[in-house]
Amino acid sequence: MSDITLYVIDPFVTSFLIYWSLSFSFYLHDKYGDLNKRIDPNINWSLYKKTVYHVLYLQFCYSLPVLYMLIPFWKWRGITTTYNTIGVFDLIKLGLNGLLGETIFFYLHYWSHLILYSSIHKMHHEWTNPCAVSAAYAHPIEYIVVSLPSFLLPPMITGSNWIISNIWFMIATTSVVLDHCGYKNIHTSEFHWKHHKYFNVNYGTNTIGDVVSMFYKKYIR
Repeated sequence: MSDITLYVIDPFVTSFLIYWSLSFSFYLHDKYGDLNKRIDPNINWSLYKKTVYHVLYLQFCYSLPVLYMLIPFWKWRGITTTYNTIGVFDLIKLGLNGLLGETIFFYLHYWSHLILYSSIHKMHHEWTNPCAVSAAYAHPIEYIVVSLPSFLLPPMITGSNWIISNIWFMIATTSVVLDHCGYKNIHTSEFHWKHHKYFNVNYGTNTIGDVVSMFYKKYIR
């Protein structure tokens, strides 16, 4: 398997298929399902269409080049790529990837509100009532400095087996789409919906960073 196939095409195609299959499934629910199951049934369909084109643009014009540029780093990092090298410690690393990914996203997202909101992050908040497809809708700069690092840095830091890394990419893609789907029966979706509604709460996915942030606002500030 060539380096481009291994480090670029495989992770891109897998995450791409997960993102768009989930988004299409929620689109069918949004279009033809019971909108009372949504937190807010009022969907901005003109923004929906714009978002589809924009996310495709980001994925092909930014994700692919970034993955390609990272090939030397993965090889330098000594990331193993075979099943027979996976052990218990690699599964622990998968859990650590989740914790690191959420932590990295929380702080990058938080600081994007403090210093990048008016010029960059505001674009993502065009969605005050998010839908699944809006998960990756962002300014290109935010996509590079916030979204992609939240996915890519954890396995870089932990040195995860490349197969474990790809499992992490699949989990992270699923998670971010569910966070934005806007349905009542998905807890993380309700949690993140409040962030889009009120802007200054729930920067992560109901994890330690959010707890510390809420404690600070309630008892210290």
